[in-house]
Amino acid sequence: MEDTLQTLDDLISQFLSLDRPLWSSSDDADAFLEAVDELTSTIHGLENTSEDRVLLESFDLLLESCSMRLKDEFQRLIATSGLDDNHRDHNIKKSQDEDDSHTFVAPPIRDFDIIVDALPEGVATQANRIARRMIAAGFGDICAETYASARRNFIDESIARLGVHAHMAERFKSTSWEELETQIMRWIPAIRVVFHILIPSERHLCNCIFDGFTSYSDLAFATACTPFLQLLSFANFIAAAGQKPESLFRIVDMYDALTDILTVVDEAFHHEITALRECLGLSIEGIFVALEKLIRRDSSESSPADGGVHPITRYVMNYLMAACASRHTLEEAMQSEFGCTETCLINPDRPTSSLAVRFAWIVDVLIENLESKSRIYGHVPLGCVFLINNGIYITKKVNGCELKVLLGEDWTRVISSKVHQWVSEYRRATWGRAIMILERDIRSGSSSNIVVEKLNHFHNFVNAICQVQSRWVLVEKQQAMDLSTMVEDLVIPVYRGAIGMLKATEAVGASYVRPEDVKFQIQQLFKAMAKF
Repeated sequence: MEDTLQTLDDLISQFLSLDRPLWSSSDDADAFLEAVDELTSTIHGLENTSEDRVLLESFDLLLESCSMRLKDEFQRLIATSGLDDNHRDHNIKKSQDEDDSHTFVAPPIRDFDIIVDALPEGVATQANRIARRMIAAGFGDICAETYASARRNFIDESIARLGVHAHMAERFKSTSWEELETQIMRWIPAIRVVFHILIPSERHLCNCIFDGFTSYSDLAFATACTPFLQLLSFANFIAAAGQKPESLFRIVDMYDALTDILTVVDEAFHHEITALRECLGLSIEGIFVALEKLIRRDSSESSPADGGVHPITRYVMNYLMAACASRHTLEEAMQSEFGCTETCLINPDRPTSSLAVRFAWIVDVLIENLESKSRIYGHVPLGCVFLINNGIYITKKVNGCELKVLLGEDWTRVISSKVHQWVSEYRRATWGRAIMILERDIRSGSSSNIVVEKLNHFHNFVNAICQVQSRWVLVEKQQAMDLSTMVEDLVIPVYRGAIGMLKATEAVGASYVRPEDVKFQIQQLFKAMAKF
């Protein structure tokens, strides 16, 4: 055994002393691996037959020296995957990122059904020969770590070529939401390329190099892919940063991107992707809570002077319309939030869905806020016009998009009923008072003076109404026409009755405004309010 040790030491020392890569010569590589095989075999036999610990230690030290040289050769082989400027695609353009003027960004990728051969032909086979010897020698962990270390530059550069960075969360933690949106729009296509192409390619390479050694292949793969996990963490950062209503749409885009890659993701990343989707789902739920708070906090003193549609109404309804375009994603996120399994039927187009309930609640909060704002006018008719305008705006927005399907007919009827209620209150508060002037203390047999006085009072009241309310607005032309017809039907018959009483007194020379003129005056008022 001592002679064998000396012979192997002399042989192996010739290779260890070389100051050039052993794999620059296939003959040297073959001879060195053959010597390592003989050394390993000798040690295994010696472990079973010899009790000479000193001799065993000598063999082990020699084997360790061989393994460290193999490690260096292995790292050199793997590192040949680096991409130099002489082999760049002419379609690749320089990145505009401020920190790295030498990073090139690849054009968009549309075909995901590819595997990147990151190592030159035959290199993976040679790396596998080394890996098998290092594992047999008991240095499998070091081999896996060496693989990951050697691949780091390639992986970092691959990520940079996609226009993003592994440490995006740290880079942009103090950035405005507008800039974050720009980064999200880079992150989404990048993450698709990472999980559709780069990670499967890395898994394929690991399986080739560590063929037959699954545990070491998994270790090398997981360690090498750490930058991809760091890139994923940007979604976690956005979920925490995006708590304002305007952040919803980009977070939905990120949620969709993660859903897309979930079908192809390597099982080593499945837990992380699932957890991130849940985190984004919680963020989506939080955004709707933030929207509700935004509505409740909106100042009651900011109502339009003419009773028009309030800015908060426009904002909320346009927001819900835009959100409705992503209703399947939102419903899925909310079902996940409420603990539904993946087998739950995702069907947001029903009034009892989680999303429909949330949207209905938000509109209810909006209407409650509008009713509160209407009271600050201090003038009931104007408050009613304000509510009518906002109620019709809400109804039109719902009926004009998928919100109608989402919220359902019953909900729509409830809102329409509220609008009718506000119309009735307006009619009673304004025109009900007008006809009360004619009906109060006037009856068959009243003197002409009493009737004339009541008519004059009525005309003065109507003139005052027209002077004040012509400065108000009705945002819906059809509603103005309907209100005009309703008021005419209410007022004109009573007015005709009063004229009839005046005529019955047979008063000489009594003058009055014709009912047709009163009707025209009412029509002109509502035309002025509708601005047509």
